[in-house]
Amino acid sequence: MSLLIRNATVLTVDPADRVIEDGAVYIEDGRIAAVGSSAAVESAHPRAARVVEGAGKVVLPGFVSTHNHVGNTFFRGLAEDVGLGCVTGQYFPMATVATREERLAVGSLTYAELVKSGVTTTFEMEEEADVFAPFVEALGVRSFMGVMTFDADIDAMAKDVYRYDEARREAQLRQAIDFAHEWHGRAGGRIQVAMTPNMTISSSPELLRASREAADRLGLRTSIHVGWGEYEVEVIRRLHGKSPFEYARDWGMLAADTMCAHCYVVGGSDTEVLAASKAAVAHCPLMNAVRGHVAPIVEYRSRGIPVTLGIDNMFADHFEVLRACVSAARVKTGDPTVLQSSEVLRLATMEGAEALGMGAEIGSIEPGKRADLQMLDYRRFGLTPNLDPVRNLVYHAHSKDVELVMVDGNVLVEDFELKTADASRLIDDAGAAAEAAWGRFVAKYGGFMAR
Repeated sequence: MSLLIRNATVLTVDPADRVIEDGAVYIEDGRIAAVGSSAAVESAHPRAARVVEGAGKVVLPGFVSTHNHVGNTFFRGLAEDVGLGCVTGQYFPMATVATREERLAVGSLTYAELVKSGVTTTFEMEEEADVFAPFVEALGVRSFMGVMTFDADIDAMAKDVYRYDEARREAQLRQAIDFAHEWHGRAGGRIQVAMTPNMTISSSPELLRASREAADRLGLRTSIHVGWGEYEVEVIRRLHGKSPFEYARDWGMLAADTMCAHCYVVGGSDTEVLAASKAAVAHCPLMNAVRGHVAPIVEYRSRGIPVTLGIDNMFADHFEVLRACVSAARVKTGDPTVLQSSEVLRLATMEGAEALGMGAEIGSIEPGKRADLQMLDYRRFGLTPNLDPVRNLVYHAHSKDVELVMVDGNVLVEDFELKTADASRLIDDAGAAAEAAWGRFVAKYGGFMAR
């Protein structure tokens, strides 16, 4: 199958950051075969099976969202105003009441929302991440996926008591490893399984060590939450006598294959520890800012620490993450010109791809790469005049402007509509599932926060 997009503005995010006006992209057998001026590409490939008219539109690589909890849309409208208390007061307790079917319903909606927002690759980690694999395969998105393991007693954590359960640890490790055996590399390689212990406070040394051993044995990437709050620092100091970064490093979960989520609370030698590890940071500026924190990503980048972008949870428009990234960096540094729009676009695409070991396959529009891309219609309110397509994209575009999304050359969104799933059914099923789960949560805990 061949497809030609012509007469568009193409933001390649290639090494030269080329912006091709009146450009074209020719796709064949799921890969980009040519990119350049419309005249040159059409002349070289005059017999495309399908032609997409791109006049007034902008084509760019699909976003790579490096940190997601799709099932945490459970908390949309309930966790945004309660600060970090939601972690032990809502997130962990919900795992004791929500069913796999309910999590699937809520998470499927979120996957669809991300695709509609131009996201073609996600890194999803969640307690029951394995439940999403068949839907991911059918939806057509590319996803790294990890069962988010923990062995701490959840209800004790809510009371600031930390004890670890060997039986829980073994069961969760088995679930994560079985998931890898069944799904890693499936769906034409679109599904990649990872080992993802949740966070330092919920993970014993034994869980972290076993996760590292499994990742090395099975050839999987890893991820963990670290540097996400002062409470985390206090608990890890109290339990283990070191910082969260040191704790993760000492038990094998801070390495070149690790995606470290958040990293906005750093102290002492934490930045040096992070830089030495070669791990990447999944920067989630929209969620972090809501919780009153800003990660020092300008400093990270100056130290050679890879920085990528993630939406985290509850939010649905990935373009807001790009804007939050700019705003947060400028507030943090006091410099209104730091982190230019072209840099942010690269963080959202190519930098994420490279941090996931896929820089040769996705993240830019270059010949030979997989055809993971999006096309926005700039002839819409909020995007005119189009004097600079990159700045317009970063500062003014929204998911509502995404007209076309492709992964491996397959069309997932066309004419602004999701093509690989029933959007109305996803919305209805997610709403019903969340209502049922919260009903049981309130019955068990006496309200929307576990005490």
